[in-house]
Amino acid sequence: MAGGTFKLSQPKVRPGVYVNVKNGRQPTASSSLRGTAVIPLIGYDWGPRGEWIVISADSPDGHLAELGRSVYDDTSSAMLMMQLMLLKATTVYVYIPDGGTAATKDITVGGKTLKATAKYKGSLGNTAKIVSVANPVGGFDVSIIVNGSEVEMLEGVKTMDELKGASAYVDFVGTGEMAAFASATLEGGTDTTSGNAGISDFLDKSEKVRFNCMCFPCTETSLQAALLTKIKYIRESIGWKCQAVAPNFSADYEGIINLVNSFVYGDRALTTAEACAWLAGATAGADKVDTLTYATVTNATAVVGEMNNEASITAIKAGQTFFSVDEEGAVILEYDINSRVNIGSDDPQDINKNRPLRVYDSFANDLLVTFRPGKYNARPEEYPVVEGIGRSMLKNYEEEGAVSEVDYDNDFLVDSERSVGDSLYFNVGLKAVDSADKYYFNVVAR
Repeated sequence: MAGGTFKLSQPKVRPGVYVNVKNGRQPTASSSLRGTAVIPLIGYDWGPRGEWIVISADSPDGHLAELGRSVYDDTSSAMLMMQLMLLKATTVYVYIPDGGTAATKDITVGGKTLKATAKYKGSLGNTAKIVSVANPVGGFDVSIIVNGSEVEMLEGVKTMDELKGASAYVDFVGTGEMAAFASATLEGGTDTTSGNAGISDFLDKSEKVRFNCMCFPCTETSLQAALLTKIKYIRESIGWKCQAVAPNFSADYEGIINLVNSFVYGDRALTTAEACAWLAGATAGADKVDTLTYATVTNATAVVGEMNNEASITAIKAGQTFFSVDEEGAVILEYDINSRVNIGSDDPQDINKNRPLRVYDSFANDLLVTFRPGKYNARPEEYPVVEGIGRSMLKNYEEEGAVSEVDYDNDFLVDSERSVGDSLYFNVGLKAVDSADKYYFNVVAR
């Protein structure tokens, strides 16, 4: 007997049973998750250049070989910034701009030469030591030591050829019998960056990552200008809404958060550029119903560059974000705002505050992932379908406390007069819920 699926427009010829199994659920809105941050490690002393290393908060040390050290290595400024980002971010995309040279060493092994080259460029390679000792069972055990710690042991090696591709830290080239040799230290590794080209490459590649916030720990004026151009392009041309935190950068743009002071973390006074990492991670991890106003910085013990009352007022008016100390002595973020100062009549009047901005940005990103080109038909009979999906988005946002005063009959409608051909126009009403940041009481004694 014939069978299979069928199309109403194509009647079957043979007798049989034809069955279509369809999803009984109505199309629903997709949701874009937050928690993704990006950072360039400028001048870092190890690691693959010009590509992403994706660090998860669930396994921060899942890329030891690529980073050359633990994320919890407090002696490294770069790893300290990683720690700060992972306090709130769930995923961090790390990028090491190109530059520097790889450490090398020609090792004499039984009268022949074994060439050892650090897997990655950078001065950390100068701490790499190679040691070969006889294995009691047979062959030789080759140890690789980096920064004083053994990171690998290749056991029972009988020929130099066996070392090719065997290490995650050192590339070996050599032919002949293996032999024992004393410690050989690699040398000549440098950290010199490739200048502005490396940062420009980072900014260009960040277009492909759907991140929520970037840490840009750079104070150079030309690079900050390039950052502003790129964030504007991602937000306004690509359509993905994101932000970046930069030190002392009065960008006057909602996509840039201008951090102007820092804090003491443990016993280390951070630079403002380093402190950007905490704010970028916290911003990436903050949901549309969260505010970072008065958010506590874990393990911070003091503020570097603390402001008095008048300086704080001036800073807020200038779109500057900064840390303060609350009444209990905790280090907090004073006010969750961005660098936007001049707000036009066509802009949301609360666009300079990051909690309402996260509502607008999250809604825009959800529209981007929900209404994919080609997913729905552009005909009036199906307008109620897409309107229903939009209203379900509004309902979810209202239930989560992100928006209020939703008019379900009018706040998500297809503009049927403007919608022609393959272009659909929508009119959407959105009132973002902000946090209560200021309280005013009139107290009358009776």
